[in-house]
Amino acid sequence: MNDKNQVPFMSRRESAMCIALGCFNIVLCGLFIAFTDISYVILVPSVIALYLLEISVVSMFRTRRQDHLPLYGIDSLLRERGSVVLKNTVEPVATFSEDGILLWCNAAMLDVLSHEENPVGKTYSELFGRDVDSDTFGEESIEFGGSTYNVESFVIDAADGKKIYALKLSDITALREAEKRYHDSKICVAYIAIDNVEDVLQYVHEKFQDAVADVDEKLKAWADSLDASIKSYDNDKYIMFFDTVSLEKCLETRFSILDEIRDTRVGDGVSITVSIGVCGSDGSLKSREIGARDAIDLALQRGGDQVVYINNGATEYYGGRTKSVYKRSNVRSRTFTNQLIALMARSDNVIIMGHRYGDFDSFGASIGIARIAMLCGVKVNIAIDLRDKNLEPCIHMMQESDVYSQVFVDNADGLDLVGPDTLLVLVDHNSTSRAQFADIATKVKSIAIIDHHRKNDGFSEGVKLYYVEPSASSCCELVTEMLESAVSSQNLIKAEADMLLAGILLDTKQFTRNTGTRTFGSAQYLRGAGANPTDVYTLFKTPADDLRKESRFHTSITTYRGNIAISSCDGDTDETYRIIASKAADKMLTLRGIDAAFTLVRIGDQIHISGRSNGSVNVQLILEKLNGGGHFDVAGAQVVNESVLSVLEQLKASIDDYLDA
Repeated sequence: MNDKNQVPFMSRRESAMCIALGCFNIVLCGLFIAFTDISYVILVPSVIALYLLEISVVSMFRTRRQDHLPLYGIDSLLRERGSVVLKNTVEPVATFSEDGILLWCNAAMLDVLSHEENPVGKTYSELFGRDVDSDTFGEESIEFGGSTYNVESFVIDAADGKKIYALKLSDITALREAEKRYHDSKICVAYIAIDNVEDVLQYVHEKFQDAVADVDEKLKAWADSLDASIKSYDNDKYIMFFDTVSLEKCLETRFSILDEIRDTRVGDGVSITVSIGVCGSDGSLKSREIGARDAIDLALQRGGDQVVYINNGATEYYGGRTKSVYKRSNVRSRTFTNQLIALMARSDNVIIMGHRYGDFDSFGASIGIARIAMLCGVKVNIAIDLRDKNLEPCIHMMQESDVYSQVFVDNADGLDLVGPDTLLVLVDHNSTSRAQFADIATKVKSIAIIDHHRKNDGFSEGVKLYYVEPSASSCCELVTEMLESAVSSQNLIKAEADMLLAGILLDTKQFTRNTGTRTFGSAQYLRGAGANPTDVYTLFKTPADDLRKESRFHTSITTYRGNIAISSCDGDTDETYRIIASKAADKMLTLRGIDAAFTLVRIGDQIHISGRSNGSVNVQLILEKLNGGGHFDVAGAQVVNESVLSVLEQLKASIDDYLDA
């Protein structure tokens, strides 16, 4: 028998016991010598005899334990008898060469490979229909013969540098079927809201009832087709519960219910639309219900007529192909104004900030919020790029007033103003990453947001208050409504009114686009505060050199998909081309047969994209795929470290996805 397979004569525990017994006997011998008169001749042999007796007892237990050991060590046992175990095991087992050739298999594997008369010598790919992975020899699981198997592999020999693998298959078909049943039966939650009930209320009550009843019938028929449970908890709001199988049907049809509801018309051809928030994330039913609430809020903030689907942190959007319904109620505006005033009153100071590459709308909205903060008696500052050539005339005009002479600060001074109770108000954008100075936005712990652009994703943790209304023409319109509910027009100075009117004129293209009753009501309020359109128009005058730069875009216009105008400019550009590109896109939209226009220009290491639409194409959805955003008919994006040509191809791909959806 090989010595390596022998069990050692004495274990460490037994050796320690023998040493301890020896020490004990020596101490015992010393005690007898010290306290008794026993002779050395008798005492020493007696202690030695006692120690030998103790060793004999330990050895006896050792021998008795060895009698129960197997005849062979584990290595010899597997060499001589292991093949019997592998042959008779109920689990399919096989051995493969390094090249994937079957060398041997047991009876259970032959049953799995019953379609092969003699599988030995055939390759892994021939037997299982897939190539072998040379690193792991097999995959985590394979589907074969109508069953699913988990694959376990390990090296059993590596002689002469060539490996031999042993594979064991475990049938997990029942487990996978149970997992699928659990997944398919998982309850998803959806909130549904009719977008424009207020818009429909202007018609006679009978027509309103018929329209809402028609929508209710379509929603319930849709729920029945999904085997879902739907309940109405308000005149225009529903909650629905359904399983994952039904959700997958909705995803395949891209929630066609949106189109069915949009076909419902009332009055003078007004379409009724719905917003839906769906959550299918893992976790408890309560967490999915909360997720569905967040999704419906996001759908409404993005303008309605769409589905927002949240699944384990990922957010998908469906629909959103019609313009936001213009709402006429000012209740939300007054409520938000009161909440903002209360938040300002509790703050030590207020910092107001627009988006990067500010325009008249973000600047005018900042001025309006500054006026509200001043009425609250709170120290207020506007963080802005003081070197921005586009806003330089606006800043100088406001600084002529003593009230605003010390209000504007740059990034360095703004950081010094941040304290534990500082309130940051972001205007004309809804993401801290797009703020003029992102480092200030990330440092402040209390944030309020006022915006009219469609929301792309969730807010950051610091957002305490937000007012996102995509149906508004401009952020200046929203802020003017807030001022109207809190301040008499006589309390505004003329420069403030002029800047707010300039923001409205910019985003409405001199009241020719995306206007409504609220837009003209805001303009009337500002006119009463002294706003003069003639003075405001001077801010829009273009230098002669800008016309030459703009012509570079007009000479390179191409038409894509029949109704999309695209123009690009690369090389020999400066910061002024950002505004020029947007003006060029506006001009391109006046071309006959064009529904949307895009301009691309390289400025530094960024490609700036401006998108414009006549209201039939959602340029915001198109530019979202290029990490952009904006409004239904006015949007933009910036792409870093890409060539103009590559970004142009990405833009065309996004247009294709939108038009072909």
